[in-house]
Amino acid sequence: MVEEVKNDLHNVNIGRDYIGGNQIVIHASHSEGKEKLEEKGTAKDRTIFLSYNWHDGEIANKIDSHLSSLPNITVKRDIRDIGAWKSISEFMKSIRQQDYAIFIVSDSYLKSKNCMFEVMEMMKEKEYQDKIFPAVVERGIYNSIERANYIKYWEKEYKNLEEMIKELDPANASELSEDLKKYKSIAASMGEFLKIVVDKNNPNIQEVEIQIEKVIQNNQ
Repeated sequence: MVEEVKNDLHNVNIGRDYIGGNQIVIHASHSEGKEKLEEKGTAKDRTIFLSYNWHDGEIANKIDSHLSSLPNITVKRDIRDIGAWKSISEFMKSIRQQDYAIFIVSDSYLKSKNCMFEVMEMMKEKEYQDKIFPAVVERGIYNSIERANYIKYWEKEYKNLEEMIKELDPANASELSEDLKKYKSIAASMGEFLKIVVDKNNPNIQEVEIQIEKVIQNNQ
């Protein structure tokens, strides 16, 4: 509520330490001032999972440095958020709990089991396409033949491991069988993932962190 007080008295204190002549003095109520302060702090906290291959550490550092410096944004990253002797796989699964995920899509990334495991986890989320920011390094993915080569790569990885497992005692191969399932899943999902990535208007890798900031600010 706003109070409007006319001061017709000279040199008389009418409250709030105001002394003086014929003026209109407007006082905002305590509750209104509190509401305005609350409005200033309405920016919602956002968490971003940074998924990358260590070969692309320089790019990851640049993106991390920029976004981590912004208020209300927390970047989740392996070198910072996996404690000594803590589970790497549990950290990778936490990608689904974050508001957004950045994928630094390079050749090394697309051939990494751990990186693709993070992608597979994110793809379990409903409408995951709206939560991901591909940072495209490997421009070859815009060619359908190159996309097919990545599918073929994982099919070969699957077959190679399958052959190795056949030579082992089944009792000793249970752990490897889990990896075999992952390879099969990656091969089956690679086409869909790359289709989603190439369909996006991906910014130049040199300014991708700036564009990510703009999108997040617009979604506040």
